[in-house]
Amino acid sequence: MAYERTLDLNSDAFRGEAYRHYAALRQASPVFFSQPEGQLPMWYVTGAREVEEVLLDNERFARDPSRINPQFAAMLGGEQSIAFLNEHMLNRDGERHRRLRRLVNKAFTLKAVNAMRPRVEQIAESLLDAVQAGGHMDVASQYAFPLSITVIAELLGVPARDHGDFRRWSHMIVRQVGHDLSELQRCYSEFADYMLALIDQRRAHPVDDLVSALAQVEEEGSMLSRSELCSMIALLIIAGHETSASMIGNAVHTLLQHPEALIRLRDEPALMADAVEEFLRYDSSVERAMVRFVTRDTELSGQRLQRGQLIVAVVGSANRDETLCANADTLDITRPACPHMSFGKGAHYCLGASLARQELEIALNTLLRRCPRLRLAVDPGAIRWRYVPNFRGPDALPVCWSVD
Repeated sequence: MAYERTLDLNSDAFRGEAYRHYAALRQASPVFFSQPEGQLPMWYVTGAREVEEVLLDNERFARDPSRINPQFAAMLGGEQSIAFLNEHMLNRDGERHRRLRRLVNKAFTLKAVNAMRPRVEQIAESLLDAVQAGGHMDVASQYAFPLSITVIAELLGVPARDHGDFRRWSHMIVRQVGHDLSELQRCYSEFADYMLALIDQRRAHPVDDLVSALAQVEEEGSMLSRSELCSMIALLIIAGHETSASMIGNAVHTLLQHPEALIRLRDEPALMADAVEEFLRYDSSVERAMVRFVTRDTELSGQRLQRGQLIVAVVGSANRDETLCANADTLDITRPACPHMSFGKGAHYCLGASLARQELEIALNTLLRRCPRLRLAVDPGAIRWRYVPNFRGPDALPVCWSVD
């Protein structure tokens, strides 16, 4: 495509027609270089085969910038408060990553996630209790985001009075654009100070929550440092609730565009567990994997990449690739599960995948049961997508339903 080198994947024009653009890019250039004005030069990978190759090859495509240039990694770390939030396992490769993953896996278990199911159901019900009689709400701000932040905050052990602060901090850190540097630095400092105080408190007086479990977990004499703990908790809060909330919004938006699927799932809620996989594939909240660094001069799909360059795997595009899934642009809630990449692939596969699936299933089944004849309350063309570089989700999703 002639415009690849100046293609802005963050623009409203692109986001509104993202999947049409991705289809054209996969056909013309599944690996392309782009540098829109004011943005970093970047390789983008849109084909399923190429995305999988990038996600699985941590030798050529590293998450840890120190493997390219220690000074560059230090620059990315910035001031101490920012560094305290960057020492998580997604920013590490090899044995450093495996150590962090093993320690966190000891605390963030499937048993702990499954134990949350009754509470997730209760949270969803209470949020709809507050709006059901009115017959309308914004799914994003009144349902998806409060549900997801409450779930992850309670799992970690963050007091309810502080949930609003966490949502504000995470929105600012993930979005970043539209805030001046001093405002961002203040946000990082507030977040780090709060988390470090909570960690110290839980180490001294552990209770039955994930922060306490992470603070106490040990393997062969190794424990998570305060900085690693702070970073891991930040990752769980920010990535966890932002992606889950956007995924709920995306799935509701998709159902409103496919009323036959909505009706069938409303009438047959047992289908939802399998339908969740199709929603994850069809419109993933993780549109792009986190940026990686090319560790050596190499070739990918006929393109020559140079050491030190940045590369992004566009997961949302890969999930719509016909080589991955037949009739990929068609929503089919009864489709046998396709091998989508919405939770990543390989060593950096999403730790919270089980929790995300559970939240999505419960959120959708509860909404369809409680809000009969659910429909979009605005023109479909009025929906705008959040301006967040790696994530995809509606900025607002006004809906209404019948009130008997």
